[in-house]
Amino acid sequence: MDTEESNELVYHYTSLDAFISIVNSRTFRFGDARTMNDYTEIEHNINLLLNLEKQKPELMEKLNISNEGFNKGIENIQFFKKYIENHYIHIMSFSNNPDTLSQWRGYADSGKGICFGMNLSALRHCCLNSIYRIAGNCIYIQEQLNKEAQNLLKLASTFDSNDCEFEARSNFLDDFIAFITTGKNEAFIDEGEVRLVSFIEKLPPPQDVKFINSNGFIKSYLEVSFPINIIDTIILGPCCKFTTEDPVFNDMLDNLFFNKKLYELGVDTNPYKPKILSSKATFR
Repeated sequence: MDTEESNELVYHYTSLDAFISIVNSRTFRFGDARTMNDYTEIEHNINLLLNLEKQKPELMEKLNISNEGFNKGIENIQFFKKYIENHYIHIMSFSNNPDTLSQWRGYADSGKGICFGMNLSALRHCCLNSIYRIAGNCIYIQEQLNKEAQNLLKLASTFDSNDCEFEARSNFLDDFIAFITTGKNEAFIDEGEVRLVSFIEKLPPPQDVKFINSNGFIKSYLEVSFPINIIDTIILGPCCKFTTEDPVFNDMLDNLFFNKKLYELGVDTNPYKPKILSSKATFR
């Protein structure tokens, strides 16, 4: 399920204020996976795996799994369900689509915001370490989700979670997290979402996980640094009140993308400015 190395761009839609904050700080904010716009998805995907037990006779034959192996697979899924409850899962969302009206409306201040494109391969290398995983492209079609769930059960039937090599557990954990964080309701299919996922143990409390009040709800988040030159393209929303030629906007970009202090520290090694485009959407 992992996204392959690629020169393709992925896109993040956001408000102008958030864009300025992201570029100024050179950080992304990963949000709590359990408070995404589809608040049921993690639980739904785990239940999809557990409900495979109801199809035991046909899946044993279809997947060529013994009775013992099938039971072991369900036990392993239950074990890892419990295991992840003691971890933070945070997600940063991108889209494969650079100029989609529903994205402008939903995530970019009703079209007055910004969409910026980043090279996915560069993103993988700069953001990922031992606690970060790319879950890849979201899956929206139920038939495909069912197939992925069955493949995961097949893998879970091959080892004992209480007595197995670290590599086998780690590989299954990666696939398990990828599955529960990429399965989405088909109603969201036009988003073409690509996700970066962070997985961090809760105890001892990790200092890089922070908390925010969001409309009366407490949400955790994680900030991840990135080099500014992986932003390839900026697209102005269809309702932006300025154009790509606006001198003040361009002065702002010059200021944001070349930070003298960071340059002197060797963080931003070259003066840099991405390509600037405008949305082709006719919306107001």
